[in-house]
Amino acid sequence: PAVFMDLPLDDQAQELRAYLKGLGAEISEEKSPKGIEDDLHKIIGVCDICFKEGQEQEVETVLYDIVSLLVLIPPDHADNLILAFCEKLTKAPSFKLGLVCLKALWLLFQSLDTRSPMRYQVYYHLVQIAKQVEQIKAIFKDVEQLKSQFSLCPPTNEQLQKLYRLLHEGLVKNNQSEQAAKVMIELLGTYTAENASYAREDAIRCIVTALADPNTFLLDPLLALKPVKILEGQLIHDLLSIFVSENLTSYLNFYNNHKEFITSLNLSHDNLIKKMRLLTFMQLAENHPEMTFEMIQKELQINPEDVEAFIIEVLKTKLVRARMDQAAKKVFISSTMHRTFGRAQWQQLRDLLYGWKSNLASMQEGMRSVTTAQMELLNQ
Repeated sequence: PAVFMDLPLDDQAQELRAYLKGLGAEISEEKSPKGIEDDLHKIIGVCDICFKEGQEQEVETVLYDIVSLLVLIPPDHADNLILAFCEKLTKAPSFKLGLVCLKALWLLFQSLDTRSPMRYQVYYHLVQIAKQVEQIKAIFKDVEQLKSQFSLCPPTNEQLQKLYRLLHEGLVKNNQSEQAAKVMIELLGTYTAENASYAREDAIRCIVTALADPNTFLLDPLLALKPVKILEGQLIHDLLSIFVSENLTSYLNFYNNHKEFITSLNLSHDNLIKKMRLLTFMQLAENHPEMTFEMIQKELQINPEDVEAFIIEVLKTKLVRARMDQAAKKVFISSTMHRTFGRAQWQQLRDLLYGWKSNLASMQEGMRSVTTAQMELLNQ
């Protein structure tokens, strides 16, 4: 394999020229009289000639060598070279070569000054490659970490929106639906009241992702997002509202009237029914600490023999804490997650906290009385 790392910069460039020419690239072996930047321009222009299956180690060496040269170029002269290099790497022709390109670009990203605006450009291309080779998890943990990576040189609002859209696509493709939903909500949060109308497609995509995700049940916060509010009166907003606060019957009525609309969103009717059954059960649990199997069967429109299996599925989600009595054919609810958290829930939480405060005060007073009594006994 080619190894050029220990050579002076211009000699490294000349060796890379010769190596690439040997592979058939249209490039001269001679160093450019214009200097190392022009050398790199020529090298990057033909470096993809080494992208060959079965030679991943040699490709990695060449790409790492180019990275070692790029990071030594003065920042104000390196921007176009870095962009050209990123573009080449996003065109890796196979999965294995894509992994090599991902590692090389990750090395470049980590090598750039944390104050460099080019880190955004490199990261955006990293996401493109990671999406192709299904390695989003290798470069993205969560939104908080993403923001911290760019804390010294934050991207513009437009750049962030572009990145969030790409990340969302990659996370969905990589079956990271929960993170995808969080990224989409973050994207919608970048819009203001003035430009929320431009976010229509993003808002629809956000709603569809949340509805399709089998692990997302708290949908109420979406209604507060400005781009979602813009959709009020449209079918997509009506559908979201059903999943926020209504029941299975409401969804089935909506579906019967708008089957083609559900199909156009690429949503599974069966999966939406399953989700709505869980949400309806949560709603019932809020007001019924004790439920009969017959009630559950009727409200959720399931067969009598399927009730126990359904309750077990509910308990697995940990959305509801309950005890099932098969002999009595009843379910006893201990607690449930609220589908919405409005004024009534805040009042309930306030009352609970005041109750705790009162109990603690009584306990403290009791302890004080015991301590006083003990001190009087000792003094006697």
